[in-house]
Amino acid sequence: MALLGIRDLSVAFGGPPVIERASFGIERGERVALLGRNGTGKSTLMKLLDRSIEPDQGEVIYQSGITVARLEQDIPS
Repeated sequence: MALLGIRDLSVAFGGPPVIERASFGIERGERVALLGRNGTGKSTLMKLLDRSIEPDQGEVIYQSGITVARLEQDIPS
């Protein structure tokens, strides 16, 4: 069973979808890198995973006891 996963996940902010019907799982011991150009949805995906925002469609699946945290991109003033 995956520690963390998304299933058929979509999110949009009033325009075309930023993430459309994405699915993946992260298993114990895997190392993951998130790469992409500016504006391609990397921060949106991380906010979905740490429960800062909710998807428009689909679900984020967490194994019991999993905690997700992220380092903010911008330094608070």
